[in-house]
Amino acid sequence: MGIWIRSQDKCKLIKCTRFGIDYCSDGICDVIGADCDDVFELGKYMGEEKAIKVLDMIHEYIETRRNNVFQMPQDIIIIDDDEEAEV
Repeated sequence: MGIWIRSQDKCKLIKCTRFGIDYCSDGICDVIGADCDDVFELGKYMGEEKAIKVLDMIHEYIETRRNNVFQMPQDIIIIDDDEEAEV
């Protein structure tokens, strides 16, 4: 099983079976996805809170399956616990 993810830069379409956060320099966190063989950068977000919010969005997408491909959002602005807006 897996889920198709379109990368934030729209240059990759990858069937991922696992997701996580990889920490980079300058407070930027990468959301990563993996298949059986490789790990891919799916999107970059300013801070852990935003990266976790994107993982929450992927989680919700998996539960609801709105369509066949999840599009990684651009960096998001955290408004409060229940709202977000794309930058």
